Amino acid sequence: MLLGQERMQRPLNHMRMFLAPNELKPFVENWPIVATALLSRARHEAMAAPLDEALQSTWRELTRLPELPALRIEDNVAPGPLCEVRLRKGDARIGLIGAVLTLGTPQDVTLQELRVEMFMPADAVSEATLIALAAQEA
Repeated sequence: MLLGQERMQRPLNHMRMFLAPNELKPFVENWPIVATALLSRARHEAMAAPLDEALQSTWRELTRLPELPALRIEDNVAPGPLCEVRLRKGDARIGLIGAVLTLGTPQDVTLQELRVEMFMPADAVSEATLIALAAQEA
């Protein structure tokens, strides 16, 4: 709905998609709040794993994007697990609650890097809009 099918064929990273000026940013009504939350999470994760080159690379890439909000750094405060995102394109509005879940002390090393990122409708109107959009795609 927002970026078209061609964009969905390339690798997806929700942080890049929300922060890059030519992707979702124009559709995010509360972009400064979302951008601050995403940058805080990316920085926190990069600082927690200084030897993880993928995280370090992502953090460096994100910080080079234009028009980012100033990040108030609080090293002792972990980012929250939820973030509300308000999207709008024309008359269509969708509210989402974004959640990032990780395993803090996994018993299996293969689960150590497991990360679940998901978005859920923030309200009944958003849920109905998403259901109607899904029905159009089917």
